[in-house]
Order: sequence, then C-alpha cells, then structure tokens
Amino acid sequence: MKQVFLLIGLLSTVNAHALFYSDYEIDQQLNQTVLQDLSTQYIHSYFNNQQPTTVIEELFKAEMSPLQREYILFNLLTAIAQQPPQHFHQDFINRMKTYAIQATRTADEGHLPVAVFNLNSKAYGIENIWSAYRSEQRFNQLFKQDMYAALDEINSLLQTDSSQRRPQWLGVKNSIAALDENKFEQLVNMLSTEVKANSGLDPLLSHVGLFSGHVGLIEKALTSKQAAVRQLTLRHLPQHLTAQLAKSMLIQSASNGVDSAFSTALLSQFTNDQAVQSFLLQQLKNSANAESAAFALSQSNHPDLPLLLKEHYLLSNNSFEKNHLLLALKLNPSSTAKLAVDDLKHQIKPNSAAGLWLQSFEHKSSGEQP
Repeated sequence: MKQVFLLIGLLSTVNAHALFYSDYEIDQQLNQTVLQDLSTQYIHSYFNNQQPTTVIEELFKAEMSPLQREYILFNLLTAIAQQPPQHFHQDFINRMKTYAIQATRTADEGHLPVAVFNLNSKAYGIENIWSAYRSEQRFNQLFKQDMYAALDEINSLLQTDSSQRRPQWLGVKNSIAALDENKFEQLVNMLSTEVKANSGLDPLLSHVGLFSGHVGLIEKALTSKQAAVRQLTLRHLPQHLTAQLAKSMLIQSASNGVDSAFSTALLSQFTNDQAVQSFLLQQLKNSANAESAAFALSQSNHPDLPLLLKEHYLLSNNSFEKNHLLLALKLNPSSTAKLAVDDLKHQIKPNSAAGLWLQSFEHKSSGEQP
C-alpha cells in the first residue's frame, strides 16, 4: 500500500526486525495515530476487496516491524469476529491458526516469551464464535419446526467431544433464550413429562431448569449420573432460585446427596443465616462434610459467629469436631476470629495435636518449615 512509508518514523527507537519487545518498545510502536489509521485502512480494504487475500499478501510484504504487522492482523481478526460467518474469511482464519508468532514480550510471571498478540488463539476463538452462531441458527429453525427433532439433535450433540461441543452448546442455549413464551413452555413441558434423567439430555434438563427456575427439572438434573451436571446445577441454584429455596435444596443435597461435601461448601454464601449456621455446626462432626463445613463457616462475615465457634469449642468433648472448629476460626480473616483463636491457645497444650496444628500456621506465615 502507498502509505506504508509513513511507518518508517515509528521505528526510530527499535530495530524493525526485532522479535522481542520491551513494554516501552510496545508502547512506542503501537501508540501512534499513523499506525492506527493504517490498520483501519487495511481492514477497510480487506472487506471491500473482491480478492481479500491480496490485501493480506500486501500486508505481509509491507515494510514494518513484526509487532506492527501483528497489531494490524489482530485488529483485522477482531473486526472479522464481529461479522456473521462468511466463507471468504476462512483462508485467512486458517492461516492465522498456524501462523508463527514473531512479536513477543516477557510473560507477566516468569521469563518465558509470550506473544504480544496471540493470533492463533484469536483465530480459533473466531471459529468457535462461528460455530455457536451456526448452531444457534440451526436450532432456531428446529425449535420452530419440530421440537422432537431438536431434542434428538441436542442429544447427539451432547455425546460429542467436549471441545467440539462447547461452542455448539452455547448456540443451543442462545437459541433457547430467544424462544417465544409458547415455544419455551412447550420445551419445559416436554422435558418435564417425556424426558428422564440419564437419557442423554441431562445438561439440557439442568440448563432449562435453572433458566426457568423449574424445581422439577432441577431435581431431575440432580439425579444425573454425571457429576459435572449435578455440581453445575448446585453451583447455580442461588442465581436462579429464591434464597430460601436455594438454601433448602443445598441443605437437602448436603444431607443426603452424593455431592454432600460439595453442597456443604456452597452453603458458604448463606452463613449469615442462623439455620445454615446450625446445620454447618452439626456437619463439623460428620467426617464426610467436616472440612467443607469448616470452610463454609470461615467465609461468614457475621460478627458473632467467631464467638459462637469458640463457645462450641469450649463445650465440645469431640476432638474431631474441635479440630474443625479451630479450622473454621483459623481460616476466618476477621479480627474477632483471630482474638478467639488467641484466647483458645491458652487452653491448648503446645505439644497436643491441636497445639502443633496451630503452630504449623505460624511457621507457614513466617516462611519457616514446621
């Protein structure tokens, strides 16, 4: 392109062919209006040229640093990502998926070089966006024309490899979100009355149950043999149900479910509730849930809870329970909890199991080996 010579002035502080760039060099080269204008021109030319690959070839032949070229390539990918899938983009996307990155910088952690602009990931991300878009369009038609066919195709989709399934599943969820009230009600009714758990549609039962707040579908999803489905459902209960109903279902799962420890930990967001506190205190005696209960209690910001834990410690004759009461207090970041632990230290023999355990925290915080 004719205006490439304008970039020469941008290279005064660095070697035009350098592959590694400091933060200063990156700022100097990219924070220039002329480069930003040139990027806009390349993008405009790409979208308006009958042979867009020629624009890409011109860009690769242009005299500029790898950093500047990859800046423009990244901006072009960003512009493409905002467009519906079009066949003429595919050659460029394929090229960027395998492009050997040239402009690198030091990673935020460590000394290994990383890409300034990760063009490979960006290209794969665009393909995922397109996959989700096509899936959404496909299921928009299926849900409108044949609900049974839609469920059959979702079932097939959910059996595929997770890396391939993820963007298409997103398209399904977007399509469900766009259903009109009648179609959505039809979907809920079909899943409620005609679809059993563990029949291949458990993720759909979970998603629609949570999206609609339908307790029956949620309960069905919680009987799935897939731990990932059950735990995702449990994790999202508070976002889709009333607080009271979410607490009730989590307590029920913590009491009886196969995910009892997981559900107990999730109660951490409700620890200011007296009923939840009482339940968690009881779980400190339960070997299956004690650690999760201690963690959940430690997350509470209720001002009186550390004193309550201290009182329970003093009244308990159960060493297992007392250890987990100490754990809940020690993990609680409040000053009240710290004071409670300090008070209890005077009643704990230094050489006892509890005393040695408390000392291990002090060694770790000071950087010493216990």
